[in-house]
Amino acid sequence: MQNPVAKQYLWTVGEGIEDQPSGTMIADRYLVKTNRIVVDTRPELLPEIPSEISDQISPYLKLFAYRLHIPQVYGIISPAKGGINKPIILLEKGPIADHGETLMPTLAALWPDATAMRQLNWLWQIAQIWQPFCRQNVASSLLNSHLLMVQGRLVRLLQLDPDIHNATLKQLGNFWQQWVPTAQPQIQKFLRQLTHQMISGELRTSTQLIQQLDQALSICGRGYHRQIEIAAGTDAGPTRSHNEDACYPNGDQPIEVPPSEPALAIVCDGIGGQDGGEVASSIAIDVLRQEVEKMPLHQANWDPLSLTPKLKRAICIANDVICQRNDDENRQGRERMGTTLVMALAHIHEVYLTHLGDSRVYWISSSGCHQVTVDDDVASRQVRLGCALYRDALQQGASGALIQALGITSSVTLHPTVQRFPLDEDCVFLLCSDGLSDRDRVEQYWEAEILPVLRQEVDLVMVRDRLIEIANTQNGHDNVTIALLLITVVPKDDPDAQKEVCIAPVVPLTEDLGDDSSDTSDAEDSSMETVIGRPRPAPSGVNKIWFLSLGIAVLLGILGALLYGLGVFNHDPQAQPVDNPTPTDSPSTPPIPITPL
Repeated sequence: MQNPVAKQYLWTVGEGIEDQPSGTMIADRYLVKTNRIVVDTRPELLPEIPSEISDQISPYLKLFAYRLHIPQVYGIISPAKGGINKPIILLEKGPIADHGETLMPTLAALWPDATAMRQLNWLWQIAQIWQPFCRQNVASSLLNSHLLMVQGRLVRLLQLDPDIHNATLKQLGNFWQQWVPTAQPQIQKFLRQLTHQMISGELRTSTQLIQQLDQALSICGRGYHRQIEIAAGTDAGPTRSHNEDACYPNGDQPIEVPPSEPALAIVCDGIGGQDGGEVASSIAIDVLRQEVEKMPLHQANWDPLSLTPKLKRAICIANDVICQRNDDENRQGRERMGTTLVMALAHIHEVYLTHLGDSRVYWISSSGCHQVTVDDDVASRQVRLGCALYRDALQQGASGALIQALGITSSVTLHPTVQRFPLDEDCVFLLCSDGLSDRDRVEQYWEAEILPVLRQEVDLVMVRDRLIEIANTQNGHDNVTIALLLITVVPKDDPDAQKEVCIAPVVPLTEDLGDDSSDTSDAEDSSMETVIGRPRPAPSGVNKIWFLSLGIAVLLGILGALLYGLGVFNHDPQAQPVDNPTPTDSPSTPPIPITPL
């Protein structure tokens, strides 16, 4: 059975397209709807692909990991085919309304009526992508109200504009100031202080910005109850003799997680054949469960920037257990067993999503369905390297081959991805193996099969069983494994839970780290490949200062030893040693408290 080809509503970027009247057909296939929106009337055909990746297209590719927030390049209309002077870039999966005629609302339009948690969530997302956008010289896109759209809780960019000058946090603070007067009273003073810190330079890096917003989100999050229900299951499928997949939890009945407890769900798709993949997937789940249970996940110990590396470390431990099993059994090449992994950990007001391989996580809410993870395959790597458009990369040989999985090699070469998201609305997270996700079955069926559970029309077990049935009947080529997390967010009745947000001041940096664009911490770019198990490198500015200081200290030590040997320091026999010399350096400046403007 072949999927029906959905209409492709596209946003156009290029000169002259805005002058085309509605109803005009461009390049014999693109029908102009309104303004710069066109619909592809022949979506079954591949669009025209640029012969070379231009500087205008490159940022879309290199920011592929952030496709929750940015559109993707669909193709181009060349001057020869479009009757235009310059190529037109076609963008898909952008903030275009479902009917295709209009754009989604701007953040500025919905800001005044949003809850305090939602307002903080939107700013937090902008802070998360600020540093990656700076690296690709498109951060000015985040300073343009006309480009910042929203789809429910999600911030969406209409397009990426190149920076004329380097964008700074000071500019971002000035930009955010326009929203302070209409912010919810609970966070208005906090946002006024925050933007003042950004403008004055007290807050110098996007890491600090994220930390401040994290604290505010944590305080706001206490005003909500979060109820979590999990249902998971696995099936060998109609064509496989055995099941290499595994999941946690696994049982017929759903699990209701107590409000104070973390919620964990795992899906693994084994690799390596009978007595291989199924062993690897089972080991992965057992080890990861044990490692997560060791983590201090009480609210008093909440620290998002430390939990992310702990999750990566847990994955590396599971990887090395499987890898050692491979070595002990002398498995070589394709005989080595391994597994893909997707794991969700809902903790306090956030969910942490970890993945490796091509199993996926989808985020479904009343506003839409979004694929959160990016497959670790050859096609995605080509895009992220800026070498090819995704649609074109999929046509290449071995495009779906995995570039990493759990247990195949040492964790030194492993690059797991951990993403985290604040929870401010009812939603479902679907974790699944490719037995379901292949051929876009989730995109095809989410609205009919998953959305009803958010409306309390069906229960979670019915949804789980129905999705497994769809995978077996509509795909049927593989094992299928899924886990569903239904998260319900309810405001507390307690008025004390809605107290004004007040957080500690920013701790000033003692080192000169330079412009924040040089800060490449994992907290700002969770999708960047990082070698786990090695010490995390300090920012480049810190390294330079540290090595310079060390070099000076060594030279002074050598010089002192020489002078001492020559008797320079002992020329006065009456001289007495000083037990407690007074430091000549001025004392360090204490943190400056935040005061309302």
